[in-house]
Amino acid sequence: MAILETLDQTAPVSGSSTVVSPENFIKCLKKFYGCWKEDVSDLWGSSSAIAVATPPPSDNIRYRKSLALSMWFFGSEFADTIMVFLSSQIHFLSGQDGYDLLQHLKMPASKAGFDIVLHNLEKADNGSLLMDQILNSVFAQYESKNVVMGHIAREKPEGKVLEEWYQKLHGSRLKLYDVSSGISELLSVKDASEIMYVKKAAHLTASVMRKYVVPKLENIVMDEKKVPHSKLMDLTEKIMLSPSKISVKLKAGHVDICYPPIFQSGAKYDLRPGALSNDDDLYYDSGSLIVCAMGAKYSGYCSNVARTFLIDCSVEKCNAMLLLLL
Repeated sequence: MAILETLDQTAPVSGSSTVVSPENFIKCLKKFYGCWKEDVSDLWGSSSAIAVATPPPSDNIRYRKSLALSMWFFGSEFADTIMVFLSSQIHFLSGQDGYDLLQHLKMPASKAGFDIVLHNLEKADNGSLLMDQILNSVFAQYESKNVVMGHIAREKPEGKVLEEWYQKLHGSRLKLYDVSSGISELLSVKDASEIMYVKKAAHLTASVMRKYVVPKLENIVMDEKKVPHSKLMDLTEKIMLSPSKISVKLKAGHVDICYPPIFQSGAKYDLRPGALSNDDDLYYDSGSLIVCAMGAKYSGYCSNVARTFLIDCSVEKCNAMLLLLL
């Protein structure tokens, strides 16, 4: 308790544009180890160690457990980093920015009983020798030759560092076990601050739909304008990334889209989550349907809403829609 009280008064530490709360980091470490040790045989496959590798930065929207875990620990996607959790040590292999940030976390983590070992990756290096050091530490800590290493099996390696790490893991004498279910279980229960982030994301999504999308569609239909689905997507995304434009008091720097907003009409519908808005004009003849879906993130936490708009629908169609909503 005394450690947490001290951390309460510790300012967040930063490296480049990332800011990390030592208190939150240690709270998450305790929860991670507690979940791992409490259900080690079922969800975690009796793993002696757990390795999580995050991919390099990308402009693409990605949903990976490794990035979700790094967001949970650090408050942002800690890219191109290898994290190996042992019973008495935590190894991080990262570039200079990550190294500098983690260096500031070593002392508060040590006070809380966590020994952090840092490995600084040079820009031109693929990290092979540093990875050997990490794996040697794994084997040195456990006498058994049958060491089980938990990892996220379905995430394909991206970039030279993660490809080298993949080869090291699969070429070693380690027994590998997919701990994706364990990580999902860990992240499924939200604390008060996480619930607040979800609520803020939901508030933004609902506000964009109510204050911008609905009036925009009404205006297009009433004035019989020709507007492509893709144009509506771009306009809606800009509004979502600038909450002040619809009088939503959220910091734009904490806001992002979950996926590009989806607008579909004219009997061409793709209900998959990865659907895209095409370049066809919005179709709003009598009896037609317009489908819209969008989602906002706040501090990495997502929300989603989808709506179907019926244009001059018949009584039969309206009753069918009401039946679906019951």
